[in-house]
Amino acid sequence: MMNLFNLLSHSAVLTSLMIVVVIVLFVIETFSPHTFGIVGLLATIILAGTLYAYQATGVGFWFGPILLFVGLALVMVEVLGVHFHGLLVMGGSAAIGCGMFYALGASTNAGISSTAGVAASFCALFYTFKMLPLSPFWQQSGAGNVLKLQAMPFLDTIEIGTEGQASSDLRPCGMVMLGETPILARSVSGLVRSGATVFVCEVRKREVLVTIDRI
Repeated sequence: MMNLFNLLSHSAVLTSLMIVVVIVLFVIETFSPHTFGIVGLLATIILAGTLYAYQATGVGFWFGPILLFVGLALVMVEVLGVHFHGLLVMGGSAAIGCGMFYALGASTNAGISSTAGVAASFCALFYTFKMLPLSPFWQQSGAGNVLKLQAMPFLDTIEIGTEGQASSDLRPCGMVMLGETPILARSVSGLVRSGATVFVCEVRKREVLVTIDRI
């Protein structure tokens, strides 16, 4: 096992590959309602294993992973609806970059791997927002509508109590038709089968909560 850790912690190419895979998996988890957390869990395991390899071989600095996860927490707070005009995202991104650099040993390899991670982030997000919605599979699966929801002015017009119909199973997330508009919604009533009537009970920054109980 230590031989594997040594190989990983002294190879910029292998480490960069791990970081790229982690970022792509996290992007897939974030924007797809069909992964049920499995992809995110896999990404977390790969990231934790990579960071542990650097710690176990004495290459990485101990405060690097802490700074990395603090940065992730700041980004998640802003994404989940606490409005700081992007300040938390910027601060979190800086913490993630610095944390990754020091977690990987603050060396040339760390610089290469961190740069690869940043490049992968931009490429993955560009693909997700620009190219993936054009995919026939993405459109047919209904997952492409997740992207519409992220910055959709339609959300501001949704009223509490609005009636809709589940166009996919809600486990608890899935697609709901409000009139002729498909949106991503999360059920607060547990599992809801496709075709069931639901009612909007709360509208958040990027999320619509629905219930099977009439409001």
